[in-house]
Amino acid sequence: MSKKLPQRREVPEALTWDLTALYESKEDFKKAKAELKEELADFTNRYRERLPGTKDPGLVLEAVKAAEKIYSKLSRVSLYSSLAASADMSDPENLKREQETVQFTAALAAEMSFYHSALPELKDEVLEAAAAEDEGYAVYLRDQIREKAHRLSPETEKVLAAFSPSFDLPYTMYESIKLADMRFPDFEAAGERHPLSYVLYENHYAEETNSEIRRKAFEVFSETLAQYRNSTAAAYNAQVQREKTEASLRGFDSVFDFLLFDQKVSREMYERQIDIIMEELAPVMQRYAKLLQKTYGLEEMHYADLKLPLDPDFSQGLSVEESKQYIADAMSLMGDDYKERVMKAYDERWVDFAQNEGKSTGGFCAVIPDAQPYILLNWSASMSELFTLAHELGHAMQGLLCYENNTVFQADFSRYDIEAPSTFHEMLLTESLLRKNKGPRFERWVLSSMIANTYYHNFVTHLLEAAFQREVYRLADAGESLQADTLDALYRKVLEKFWGDAVILDKGAEKTWMRQPHYYMGLYSYVYSASLTIATAMALRLKEEGEGVLSDWIAFLKAGGPLPPAEHAKMAGIDITTDKPLKDSIRYIDKMLTRTEELSRELEKEEASH
Repeated sequence: MSKKLPQRREVPEALTWDLTALYESKEDFKKAKAELKEELADFTNRYRERLPGTKDPGLVLEAVKAAEKIYSKLSRVSLYSSLAASADMSDPENLKREQETVQFTAALAAEMSFYHSALPELKDEVLEAAAAEDEGYAVYLRDQIREKAHRLSPETEKVLAAFSPSFDLPYTMYESIKLADMRFPDFEAAGERHPLSYVLYENHYAEETNSEIRRKAFEVFSETLAQYRNSTAAAYNAQVQREKTEASLRGFDSVFDFLLFDQKVSREMYERQIDIIMEELAPVMQRYAKLLQKTYGLEEMHYADLKLPLDPDFSQGLSVEESKQYIADAMSLMGDDYKERVMKAYDERWVDFAQNEGKSTGGFCAVIPDAQPYILLNWSASMSELFTLAHELGHAMQGLLCYENNTVFQADFSRYDIEAPSTFHEMLLTESLLRKNKGPRFERWVLSSMIANTYYHNFVTHLLEAAFQREVYRLADAGESLQADTLDALYRKVLEKFWGDAVILDKGAEKTWMRQPHYYMGLYSYVYSASLTIATAMALRLKEEGEGVLSDWIAFLKAGGPLPPAEHAKMAGIDITTDKPLKDSIRYIDKMLTRTEELSRELEKEEASH
């Protein structure tokens, strides 16, 4: 029987991240907020009157650099409060601090709105001259020119900035419903009573090999979700309607165009990613589902069975300490310097491994200027969690290299390829494991882990989210609001199309839309598959051309700057203006699955002979 999760105060410090690297104490945090407020007042006094309409490129650069310092300090303040809340949302002090910081950020944004309005209103030649004067801000400044057509009046922009806390409320509501309000009952299965929570379901029961326990857990989990479907739908509808309203205000014909604008991605690239995977990957993953069914001797393959590990005996019992060697071996493929930097994650406590009540589910990595990265996990001692750790460490290295080689305003990737470094890390882990060559069962375990974790997570879970989300925004563009019944029906339709008759969709499968926060991040879900396509293309280059291509990848990581994804990918020798990298990725998955099926037949024969 699974144990109940501990309270945060009961968790060993070694399993938590070190927030003192941001601020030594809560008093230092409060002092930083006060100092930031003073700096903001000074910035306003210096530039409110001088920046609008200036013809002086030097003054423009001076204001940009001063704004950059303010936002760098704000990112530290915001990160400190959000990390504490993510680690324990059941702590009222954490929630209060986070809410106060959100209000503080909104007030700062409102005060800074004159800067964001004045900059794009400057004449193109002034912005170009400033860009030519300092290449470190060239992309940022030229983006101001690009955004002119969609800027509103300074007064309107200030009002929108002042309302920014309310724009974040849908996500806040979603997280509160999910992590603070939902209470899951214990359930009976296999002659025992079992506790249930969000974290326990996602990290334990979804992979439980006992079918009675696994399916009952899914049933009870889904029934609990259903009790909150209307409030969750209301939160999501508020998010979508806000985005649609802003899209219209800013002169976009569609909410898609609005959300893709900042990513510098064409509608064609977005649509292609979803359409090709839905059509060409679906048959491959249906085969994978049938392999799971056969391996476990299941009479029927249910939706609740899809997260089963093919070789569970290999995937459990992995301690945090044991993970170090796996990560070190994988990162050695990138050279000693790169590996040594990654391994600092353990000594410097970048990672919050703990499972505790009130902690956010899933995993993420946050990187800001002049600070260590912060990674949230819910360590489940499984191979899937090792892949998640490798993934988030990819984000960490991406962030560190970007900030080291770019100004703060130019250190961000486009969302389209932001997941490429992280998924490439997962592929390095797979390659490292395969090199151990411990026999057919081990090889099957590695390949199936890659399929079930890296590719399933990015090419199936998140892609199905994206396909569902596309239908949601189509309704929004048509002027329709979103109710729980509508969202359920849309998600079930997507699942039916992808899985066909290979998988029985249990009652509750349609509630999967309630389980992911990505819908509150614009068009984000699809970028996982887009980024993994880039990572796969690089991995294939590495296999075919050797370690010499790694210099291209390091250049890709260092590039930063909100370059258009197609231009950015070319730095790594990859052309994403065509469908070739995506189709190559699907063929790569197909090849891995074929080898996994072969190994399964070998193992069956071996077992039969004994």
